[in-house]
This record gives sequence, structure tokens and C-alpha cells, in this order.
Amino acid sequence: MPRSEPSGRPREDGSSDSLALTLTSVFNSVAGLLGFLIAAWVMPQEEVGRATEFVSAMQLIGGAAQLNLGIGIMRWLPGAGRKSVRLVFGSLLLIMPLSGLAGLVYGLLVPRVALVAAGEGPFGFGLLLLVLGCAGWGVFVVHDFVMVAVGRPWLAVWRSGTFAVARIGLLAALGAGLASQGMVLSWVIPVVVWIGAGTIVLWFLVRRFAATGGPGTLPSRATMAGFLAPTAVAQLGAVLLYNQIPLLANFRMGNTIGAVFFIAWQATVVVDTAAVFFTNSLAVQTAREPHRAAELARHTRRRMLVLFVPLLVLGAALGWPVLRVLGPGYTVGAPIIAALMVGVLFRLVVVFELARRQADGDGVGYARLSLLNCGLVVAIAALTPLPDPTTTYPALVMLPFVLGYVAVQAVFAAVLTVTERRRPLHGSSPRSPQ
Repeated sequence: MPRSEPSGRPREDGSSDSLALTLTSVFNSVAGLLGFLIAAWVMPQEEVGRATEFVSAMQLIGGAAQLNLGIGIMRWLPGAGRKSVRLVFGSLLLIMPLSGLAGLVYGLLVPRVALVAAGEGPFGFGLLLLVLGCAGWGVFVVHDFVMVAVGRPWLAVWRSGTFAVARIGLLAALGAGLASQGMVLSWVIPVVVWIGAGTIVLWFLVRRFAATGGPGTLPSRATMAGFLAPTAVAQLGAVLLYNQIPLLANFRMGNTIGAVFFIAWQATVVVDTAAVFFTNSLAVQTAREPHRAAELARHTRRRMLVLFVPLLVLGAALGWPVLRVLGPGYTVGAPIIAALMVGVLFRLVVVFELARRQADGDGVGYARLSLLNCGLVVAIAALTPLPDPTTTYPALVMLPFVLGYVAVQAVFAAVLTVTERRRPLHGSSPRSPQ
């Protein structure tokens, strides 16, 4: 059962966990965006597009292989007691080999991604970098969730901040000379180093947490599977949304226009993932205090809107001046960024509802909503006819992707808002997290 708070302890609304998770996401996402802006400054536009193929593939594979175990750990660790070590490291030892194997298969099926990493070297070297990057990225975010669950959320913030600095520094040092391979190395090297050091830190943190928690209990395998099976499939939807869309842009529009779209899309991902991380803390808050689930959900939704709506306005306003610095080849993406920010505004409604369903243990409902939302966007990007990129203004080539995203989010936001008014939040009845 989840640990109960002492009766004399002041009640908390989970703001520390929410803020820490948000900052870890912001550091990672903003560092990624800054990295691509630096790359656009020092590298030819086509080389930027080629490098984004590797990064998107690595994050797609690593994210899909997480199986939503990060959220599962946040739900189950508060009551795991001395079983915490088995829960955490059993999860990590499942995710990492799975991610690496998936990276190997992907590199063999789509060799152009491994060739980007290889640079002037042999194909096998590029394939090795892809495998290492996927294996490391698969558990990178899970480390953050574990740190929050054991009560050390700000350690996750420091970890992500130093990782971001290292990644940008390596890109600045390697990008001009090695072009697209330099960007690949600026990702893979820090991922490998930070995962190695982070695993050692987690060993001591989780053992200390386990020693103070009593015997503890874990959900049955059937209960775990009942939560993870649908939500892992649903998580794949979000991973496809973040990473398959820019891959499709490169494959369908070419690397030159694909580079512009990728940077515009990353601006969207920065805000979207930060909102997801912010609301994901609702799972651990609800696990600690299930009797306050409805109250905690209201607090989370209100803080999310107060924090992220101004960020969307700022992102839309900064698109043109930032892209102008990169040159005329990129400024065509400014209206694309503004339109995508409108789409994210609608998607905030979806993000909150996904977090609420996870916290309530509604795995099937979570999976249904995530797959429908993300799957429709990916389907539109994959199937909608595009103008000829060699004869059409670049912004018009990207427009079908953008309009599809905005339209899907607007429809889902409207449906969820109407449903919410019919079922007031204070009347929700969360399920037990066990």
C-alpha cells in the first residue's frame, strides 16, 4: 500500500515534484533546441536535416522501449519498501537491452540513420553509436522519475542541467568540423556517461530509500501488466508524435526543408514535454495521498494553465527573431512555430486528462485517448499529399503537417471540455494505485 503521511505533517500539493519534473524536461528540451540552433548556425542546412534523423530515431526507439515503467515506478515505489531495489533495477535491466536491440534492428532496416552517425567511418561504427544512444536514452528519463519517487527531485534537476551543458558544449566543439556526425556524438557521449554515473547514484539512493520503508508490497504481476500494457502502448503514441513527425518531414520534404520543420517542431516539443512532465507528478502525489486525488488534480490543472499559457505566447512571439539569426533559409518557419503554439494550447487539455487517467489507474482510458490523439496526427503527416518541395514555397510544403496537428488538438480539446463539464472534477473517484 502507498505510504501514508503522518497526521501531523502539513499537507502538500506536490508543487515541488511538479516543478522539479518540469525543470528536468525544460533543461533537456531547451538544450536540444539550442543545440539544433547552434547546429543551424555552424552547419549547412542539409547537414542539420540529416543529423535530426539520427536524433529523432534514437529518441523514438528509446522512448518506445520505456514501456511507461517510469510512471509505473512513481506509482509503486512509495509503497515498495525493501522491495524498491528490485522494482527499480529490474525495470532498468528490462528497458536498456530492449532499447539497444530495437536500435540495432532499426539501424539495419533504415541504414541511412546509422550512416549519418558513421560519418566518414564504417557503417558498423554508426550502428554501434545508434545502439548505445538508444540503450542509454531508454533509461535516461526513467532515472528522473526514480529520483522524484525517492524524494530527491532536485537531484534530477541538477542532473539534467549538467547534461544539457555538456551536450551543448560538445556540439559547439565538434559541430563545425564533423557536421552531422558531430551532432550525433554530442548526444551519444553524454548519454552514455550520464547513464553510467547516474546508475551508481541511483543504487545508493534506492537502497537508502528501501532501508527506511519497512517490508513493503508490490502490486501483483497481473496488476502491473494491467497498468503497463495499455499505457505502454499509449506512450508509444506520444513518442511517435514527438519523433516520428520530424522523421516523416525529412523523408517526405527533404533534409533542407526538414531542418526548418524540425526546429519549429522542437519549439512545440519543448512546451509539450514540459507540460507532460509537470502533470506526470500527479501520479506520485496520488499514490502518496489517494484520498486527495480530486483536490490534487485541480491544483495541477490550475498551475499548468498559469505556467504554460504565457510560455506559448512567448514561443510564438520569439519564433521570427530567433530564426532570423539563422538566416533566410530558416525564417520561413516563423509562422509555422506560431501556428504550432496554437495547437499546443489545445493539447494542454489533452495532456492534463492523460495525467489524470494515469493517476487514477485508468490504463485503458489513457491508452485510448493517447493513441487516438497522437495516431491521427501521425496518420495525417504520413498520408496527406504534399506540394512539390522543389517548386513550392517551403512554408506551404509544411502546412499540411501543421494544420493536421492543430485541427486534431482543437477537436480533442473541445470534446474533453464538454465531457468534463458533464462530469465535474470534484466528482471523480480515483482507483487505487495498487
